[in-house]
Amino acid sequence: MGTAFRTGLYRLAVMSQHTEDAMDLGQRLPTGLVREVRCASTAARPGGDGVWTWACDVRWKNVEGHAQHTRYDVRLTRGDCFAAGAAPRRQPHYDSTIRTYSEDPLNALVSVRRGC
Repeated sequence: MGTAFRTGLYRLAVMSQHTEDAMDLGQRLPTGLVREVRCASTAARPGGDGVWTWACDVRWKNVEGHAQHTRYDVRLTRGDCFAAGAAPRRQPHYDSTIRTYSEDPLNALVSVRRGC
C-alpha cells in the first residue's frame, strides 16, 4: 500500500509542475512523504477466491510539509493483489501537463507488484 501511495504521490507531483516545466517529465520532483500506513481487515478472510475487505489509513506530508490523512477502502484478492479507493474521494486536481482538471491520482491505488 505504501509503495502504491508513493507512486500516486509522484503522479501528483508531475501534475503539479509549473506549466513551463511540465513538458520535461524526466526530472526528479518533490513528492511529499509517507509517514505511516496502517491497515486492518474489515471482515473475516473469505474462502477460495473471495475478496477480502480491508481499510487503510495513510498519514503523509505534502510537498509544503503539511500533515495529510487519506483513508482507503481496500479489496484484497488472491495473490495479495489489491485495489484501493480513497474514502471520501479526493477532489479533482489541476494537471498542468494537459492544462485542465483530472482525477487525483491518490483516489485509486492498485498493487504495483508483478502478477497483479
